[in-house]
Amino acid sequence: MNVLFVSGHPAQVHNFRLVRNELLKHGHQVFWLTTKKDIATNLLDIYNIPYAIYRKPKKTSISQLMALVYNTWHAMRFIYTHKIDITISRTDPYSSLACFIMRRKHIIIDDTEHAAMSIRQKPFAKMGSAIVVPSCFWYKLSKMQLSFAGNIELFYLHPNRFAVDKESVYRLLNLPMNTKYVLVRFVQWDAYHDVHLKGGFPIISKIELVHRLNKYVKVFISSESELPTELEPYRIQIPIERMHEVQACASLFVGESATMASESVVLGTPAIYVDEIGRGYTDDEACASLLWMCRPVSDKTYLSPQEPTYILGGIKECIEKAEEIVLSFDQETYKQRHAAWLTTKIDCTAWFTWFIENFPQSERIMRQNPDYQYRFK
Repeated sequence: MNVLFVSGHPAQVHNFRLVRNELLKHGHQVFWLTTKKDIATNLLDIYNIPYAIYRKPKKTSISQLMALVYNTWHAMRFIYTHKIDITISRTDPYSSLACFIMRRKHIIIDDTEHAAMSIRQKPFAKMGSAIVVPSCFWYKLSKMQLSFAGNIELFYLHPNRFAVDKESVYRLLNLPMNTKYVLVRFVQWDAYHDVHLKGGFPIISKIELVHRLNKYVKVFISSESELPTELEPYRIQIPIERMHEVQACASLFVGESATMASESVVLGTPAIYVDEIGRGYTDDEACASLLWMCRPVSDKTYLSPQEPTYILGGIKECIEKAEEIVLSFDQETYKQRHAAWLTTKIDCTAWFTWFIENFPQSERIMRQNPDYQYRFK
């Protein structure tokens, strides 16, 4: 079977790369198409994954329309030339249109509700042969969608798929073994799913957060954007493919990235996530008391009465909670909650590999017996 993976955001490389490896082991031919975005192509190079590139549009409507036409044609030509049997992607307009026009099998996986609801994604998601979402995904995107007991981060960080050498991590960070450290993440807020979102930490709060934590622990910052001069010395300098190891050994993650917050939780690291809307998967982790969610308001007095009970508060409460965790935290109780949460999840890579190899029969099996997926633990 000839399989095509399509990726855009760098996290999607991690989402699919281990499934790709499993398919290759089983004798399939696997191809890859990507948008040249951020560090996505760097990651593909690091993992020795050959790829072809979509044209990246500018932010103007005309440029995006031209890219839609060109990249759809490019995808169609790629599918035809390489005799692709099935395409796997997140909600991608180019591959969706190409597969729909060519009547080829196309499995779409999605995990971001507010993006799935947008006019830029929803029409294209409905073109897929199947739509696969985490069981915590609360939006009904299509009557075709199927749920799996996991999240995207479990594809590559499930205990069956990922292990860490702590000594190697501390050498990488040039720290004495078992030194406490916190990883802080600030984002650029320019991704397509960030449209109309006002962001997370104001600059003054970024400085306050780092300075207060730095009194007690080492602080490392991962930031897409330029940092205030006084925070630049805290910027982490490591190979991009080793970030998950650093997350796994951290005492705490604090940041504006839903993906990195969820990755930290999957790895057993307490996380505080600042965002104005959240995600189904971060809601799930917050309800399991593995993650604390805060809104980008000054403090909890500014929260809407309609906010869920698991919302901790605003920026003030975020900083206070971070300080509390680094000073006094019941790690053993957290480990027990984390272990219990993991028992409810599957090895997503093993399950999705089976789903692809046996599609469309696998879709019928899942509809008739959703518990079939628990064979992949």
